[in-house]
Amino acid sequence: MAPANYEKAYLSRTRKSKAHFEMARKLIPAGVESNVRFFPPYPFYVQKAKGAYIYDLDGNRLIDYALGYGPMILGHNHPAVVRAAKEQIERGTMYGASTDLAVDYVKMVQRALPSIEMFRFANSGTEATMHPLRVARAFTGKEKIAKAEGSYHGGHDYALQSVDIPRDKLKHSAHQPAVPYGKGIPRSISDLVVIYPFNDWLATEEVLTKNADDLAAVIIEPIQAGGGCFAPRDGYLKRLRKLTRELGIVLIFDEVLTGFRVAFGGAQERYGVKPDMTSIAKIAGGGYQLAGFGGRKEIMEEIVPKEGGNVYHGGTYNAHPVSMAAGLETLRILSRPGVYRKIDSIGDSLFQGLRDAAEDARVDVWVENIGSLGQLYFTDKEMCTWRDAFDADAEKWRHWFMYSLGKGVFFGVPHADEHFFTSLVHSEEDIQESLDISSEAFRQIAHG
Repeated sequence: MAPANYEKAYLSRTRKSKAHFEMARKLIPAGVESNVRFFPPYPFYVQKAKGAYIYDLDGNRLIDYALGYGPMILGHNHPAVVRAAKEQIERGTMYGASTDLAVDYVKMVQRALPSIEMFRFANSGTEATMHPLRVARAFTGKEKIAKAEGSYHGGHDYALQSVDIPRDKLKHSAHQPAVPYGKGIPRSISDLVVIYPFNDWLATEEVLTKNADDLAAVIIEPIQAGGGCFAPRDGYLKRLRKLTRELGIVLIFDEVLTGFRVAFGGAQERYGVKPDMTSIAKIAGGGYQLAGFGGRKEIMEEIVPKEGGNVYHGGTYNAHPVSMAAGLETLRILSRPGVYRKIDSIGDSLFQGLRDAAEDARVDVWVENIGSLGQLYFTDKEMCTWRDAFDADAEKWRHWFMYSLGKGVFFGVPHADEHFFTSLVHSEEDIQESLDISSEAFRQIAHG
């Protein structure tokens, strides 16, 4: 198939990436280490990164709004974070025993997220959601969990339900059965997952009330990033907190993406809602592999080894010293007064600029953002729910994304149902250059 006009600049600038892709795809499925990194006609490959920029194999400098798909809120290779990691490497990288650094880290997490009374470490967002679901099942003695349609909570079988729903399997939002996402997931798992619609309170209330006797936990992205970016509306989270408390269901906030992103205390700080358990990752490690989960003491103590059995939790690399050192330094920087005012201001300048540029070009878009997290949809409708995004124009989004990439701007996760971010180090010049390139993409889209 001949390349579209908006792809031509990308193709001409990434010949080394193309050659590397042809080699890599013979050794690595799809030529990438995670499916989300693949996009047609081929992905680019990174050589190095610094501040707000990444540099590909061809030497192109890209203004980076993917930021490691979320973790690099301070930008790439922040000097203080690099120094903390190097100092820990000199002391040792792996012990197989606990360190005092873990307690310092947990105290910092509790400072940000007071809902966490006890905490355990993990290594990825997938682990950080998998373990609390197991703990909640043990605590309540119930087997089913509820998740929102379209939400992504990692790569384990319970989470990979109704991440996407084919049109022919789409039912009323209050009666949507769980649909496995991809092959290889046992059908029996779907019977243990209840699906509710984020931001549709009446349907959510109906689903959870009807299934309350069997539900151990409700897990939720407090800002739904599955499908892009959807902020909670009309007190949705506070209503959910009240209902789950009344029904005796453990409420788990998946703050893997929003934790330390939309506020130092994540979405639970921003919206004033206190969950029973919380999952964190991404920013938590400052660019290194670190994740974890925590919550109410009586729930977390299900893990404690005791006679009669307990919930298993382990991991060779849990609380890796280098990751903790880098993560702790990152959180210390983020805890300073005024940091989030600046982070949100930078984010708002980009996202509002995209709204204005699209309006000037007379292109219908909906730009949703909460501070430094957001997404752009090509539609003339407000985006409130995952189903709303079905009608957004994915081909126009691809035009905007690929044209921008060919001109040196990497607008985040390379799929129309994802999101992008700003960092503390994006400059006014970075934002303006990005908006100028987007303006040209919008004008091309307006002219068909």
